[in-house]
Amino acid sequence: MNLKYAIILICLVSSLGGCGAVSSSSVPQVASSEQTVGPIFITQAGLPSDIEYEVVGVVKANARQGYDKAESLYPLLAQEARKVGANAIIEAYGGRTVSAFSWAAPFVGGTAVKVVDPQSLESFDGQFIR
Repeated sequence: MNLKYAIILICLVSSLGGCGAVSSSSVPQVASSEQTVGPIFITQAGLPSDIEYEVVGVVKANARQGYDKAESLYPLLAQEARKVGANAIIEAYGGRTVSAFSWAAPFVGGTAVKVVDPQSLESFDGQFIR
């Protein structure tokens, strides 16, 4: 009888191991010394042509469970941008998708960029995530 409970407990624990939020990017992480320190600017718009920047790659984050707003994943998205050396995310998008534990789990993504002068972003519509 104890074996039956042990098997049920193992199955339950292993099925819950996938819960939580995850992030990814289309480019490999940079060395720790090259990772961005400080706030990451996130906007749903693109940047004007007079702002100098370099495209780093695409970053994404999603929640495997829950019904929070997509914007609640912005800190995780910013963390992924730091790992690839970006200091801004442009053309950010988000929505909801079906997951194993939720009918409407949030997801977000965007294009990670490295802006030459991050101070120039303060006048644009978006937010800085610390």
